[in-house]
Amino acid sequence: MPLSTDKRVKTRLKQYEAYQNHKGVNIAKEILKARISSQISLLEKYCLDSSRLNVNFEKIDAENKTIDQIRSRLTGIEGKCTEQYFKQYWKLFPKCLKPKKREKYKAQSPLNNLLNLGYEILKGEVYKAVLAAHLDPYLGYLHSIQFAKPSLVCDVQEIFRALIEDFLVTYHQNLEPESFTQKEKRIFLKSKEKLRLILEINRLFKKRILNKRRNYSKKTTIRTVIKEEPIKLAQYLRENKTYEPVIGISV
Repeated sequence: MPLSTDKRVKTRLKQYEAYQNHKGVNIAKEILKARISSQISLLEKYCLDSSRLNVNFEKIDAENKTIDQIRSRLTGIEGKCTEQYFKQYWKLFPKCLKPKKREKYKAQSPLNNLLNLGYEILKGEVYKAVLAAHLDPYLGYLHSIQFAKPSLVCDVQEIFRALIEDFLVTYHQNLEPESFTQKEKRIFLKSKEKLRLILEINRLFKKRILNKRRNYSKKTTIRTVIKEEPIKLAQYLRENKTYEPVIGISV
């Protein structure tokens, strides 16, 4: 059932209020927990070392008193865990693809560009879900608020990034050197291969998995799970309930 106008307004107001209170900090914390849990699960799936991703979140609350201090600490943890995670993740790929480090803007290595393209496709899916839940895509809680940066979309996207990362572990095995093109130092997929990757990720979103939220259906699509995540978040913002992001989605 569509939300009433009053509920839509309340959703936005509560979203803005949460940035200044512990509800927003809790959202950031739960999203980071979900991201780290998915990283650990993926590494363990491929028998890689996940020991450096263990985080004591209770210690964060004890050592940091203000909202800004806690948020800053969470951002630092996210960066360190991601760095350690990718050091292991790169081991799943041949030398010709893997980079020395994770790069986003104007990445040179083919694997970084594969990840960046996959994340962008995921980002579009999350963006639609955030808007459908009547949330402001530009006000998030884990990622920084910057001009033209949809920080809430980036937040929710963290929950599902491992889907793309796990997908590429298998997908890259069907790629040949001829699949890539080079411009200056940048190596990325040719247009035909890029289209094929986009289609394959959209097929991934249509995959049916065990439903961890609804009671009336045993299975649902990954796309539906992505769509429901911002709805859960909006409900948490409006009401005094817990927020637990979905974790453990596997391809």
